[in-house]
Amino acid sequence: MPLLTVEHLKKEYPVQPRSFFRRSSDVVRPIADVSFEVNAGEIIAIAGDAASGKTILARLLTLLIRPNKGSVIFDDQNLTKMNDGALRPVRRRLQLLFSDPRTALNPRSLVSDMMLEPMQIQNIGSADEQMTTVKNSLRRVGLNALLLDHKMTDLSAGERQRIALARVLTLHPKLIICDDPSRAMPPGAAESFFRLMSELRRRDGVSFIFLVRETQPAAQFADRLGILYRGHLVEMGKTDLVIGSPQHPYARQWFSKGSVPPAVTDVSLKGCQFHPDCPDVMSSCRECVPDMFTTPASQMAQCFLYKGN
Repeated sequence: MPLLTVEHLKKEYPVQPRSFFRRSSDVVRPIADVSFEVNAGEIIAIAGDAASGKTILARLLTLLIRPNKGSVIFDDQNLTKMNDGALRPVRRRLQLLFSDPRTALNPRSLVSDMMLEPMQIQNIGSADEQMTTVKNSLRRVGLNALLLDHKMTDLSAGERQRIALARVLTLHPKLIICDDPSRAMPPGAAESFFRLMSELRRRDGVSFIFLVRETQPAAQFADRLGILYRGHLVEMGKTDLVIGSPQHPYARQWFSKGSVPPAVTDVSLKGCQFHPDCPDVMSSCRECVPDMFTTPASQMAQCFLYKGN
């Protein structure tokens, strides 16, 4: 049984009409229809541009915001049917790592205070036990306990994100969802950080979802890779297959040397959201959104090119 099952997840917000021609019923769907699974001990990466819906997806998966439709099933529990009180113990095992600790955490707090906070909220252990866990978590991410007396503003971008990861690890989660975790890092520090998470998977069996804007360096440590476009997971498969032989027309452009067209912003657009820029567009693409079909290269693609394959 998968550790995480996401089924037809959707999130929409009403659009306030700004003109006579815009209907009051118009909605924007940052996540339009996303389904996938994560197995225990697996790393998947989902890449998408700035308008793809990655951050909204991260918050939906952890129920920080609620979906309009669909379900998130984690560790055999349907989280979408649980209230906030029931979710609290679940969040010990399902954690979110934000893209920039300076905005997600109080940058003026001491590292020790931020590290202790999750265990204090969850009422885990005595004060001495909590501090022992904090020091062990710092060692797991390659940091010295001397940093506990520093503020986040004293640290480098790489150190700040390692502190944030160590903070999450104090709760011993089964799955960590990472929202563009290397965005504020230089390239060398980013690759080192993804390698660290891969080592945590190997050593401790922690599963990860990397939600990233660029496929590398995250993809080199991922078992499977997905491509997110305007709220739709348009392709998913083994990482080497998606990179080496992308099947969805948008994914092919993503991995080509050419530029990727910007996401369309027309909230009333019907059908496949990529059809205005697709070189393989068919009449059906303009009318309805395709299902996910198995492609000749064995990955899944949300494209009518593979219907009946």
